[in-house]
Amino acid sequence: MKHKCLLLLCLHTVAILCAQTDTSKVFEIRTEQGVLEPQRIVGQYDEVFGIHEPARWLFKWDAAAVTGIGSQDDGLPFGGLRFDAEWKPGVAFSLNASYQLGIDELLDDPDFTHGFRLEPRWYLGMRKRVSEGKGASNFSGNYLGLEVMHFSRAATAESTLPRVIYRGAALRFGLQRRLFRRGYFDISYGVGVRDYPRTPYRRDLTDIFSEARVGLGLALARPKPVSAVSTSGYCEVLQCFREEQRMFKVDLFNLFRVATVDNLAGNARIALEQKIGASPFSIELEGQSNGSYAKYQFVGSPEYKQRRYGFGAQLQTRYYYTQKRRIATGKSGNNLSGVYMAWQADWAWTHTKTYGQTNPGGPDSETSRRSHIRSGLLWGIQHRMFRQGFIDFNIGAGWQQNYGGFPVPNDRAEFSFLGGLRVGWAF
Repeated sequence: MKHKCLLLLCLHTVAILCAQTDTSKVFEIRTEQGVLEPQRIVGQYDEVFGIHEPARWLFKWDAAAVTGIGSQDDGLPFGGLRFDAEWKPGVAFSLNASYQLGIDELLDDPDFTHGFRLEPRWYLGMRKRVSEGKGASNFSGNYLGLEVMHFSRAATAESTLPRVIYRGAALRFGLQRRLFRRGYFDISYGVGVRDYPRTPYRRDLTDIFSEARVGLGLALARPKPVSAVSTSGYCEVLQCFREEQRMFKVDLFNLFRVATVDNLAGNARIALEQKIGASPFSIELEGQSNGSYAKYQFVGSPEYKQRRYGFGAQLQTRYYYTQKRRIATGKSGNNLSGVYMAWQADWAWTHTKTYGQTNPGGPDSETSRRSHIRSGLLWGIQHRMFRQGFIDFNIGAGWQQNYGGFPVPNDRAEFSFLGGLRVGWAF
């Protein structure tokens, strides 16, 4: 009896184990419906230009206008302060308003000048880009704009000139991009009509013009970016950890400029910067040559043309004052990138020849040779851009000694603003 009970217990245990290993009756195969979402691939260019960061307001300060390297025939020929505010009421449409303040130094007694611009813009392809998930509604894109402008001088009791400098409108095509979190650049070309009042420097006329314009500076967006640019994307563009003792630079930004069809200018600048050992100090030597062509007409006199060419040399000693700390914290290599303080000395010589009658009873042509020596202190920032590009902006002040002049000698010393912007190739 005992053996029979033991046999029944074993058979019962085996049956339980077999039931547990029979998976065909435990698992059920079924399908579920899901949504396949497209993956957003963010590249280094998207991060740098903020392609996927939405924004409805953009406030801009154009640093290029300070040194007169933007438009050259906008009533502020020697630079000034320019501020813009751009607002997007829709995905692809924006409204850009601009104010510019400068000094017209063509007059014997320089006057402050004011410029106002209003430009509706249509960002090409942005609506499609947003709908396909390739970007957000923001201010990084190519656009078409219709700009209206009004430039005037500050009213003074002594001045007999009309207050309005010119009014006009232009159709513009441009490209604007954000640069990281606090920068931007805006390059555009326009064709339009300007209405000039009669002055001692221009006859009363309405004229067709063409104009290239470059804006580069600081920008603040609203709402704020939801995420900062990643360190990897930032350093991929700016070459943070590149080890570099020497940089040979060719400036392309100032190489050729078209202010109007009658006002052309170019400036070839080549520089070599060398670090002093492993220290944060460097020495830069630059050579440049420049030329320009312009056509003018005074009231009561025939039209005249002016051709100009010149040469110059510049020496800078730089101190990259945050470099040691950035290297110690693992944020930078030992290179020629970063913020710096500099001392600058430069020399320039210019030859100017004017054809035609500049004033009633004057000669048919006149020649002038002028030179200057200048020195001062600057603050600046320089970075590598990708592998073979660079950007260098600096601004400062110093003292300038002039020699020669036109039409009479003008040997004098004067206070002078220093600085400029260079963008181009680096080797």
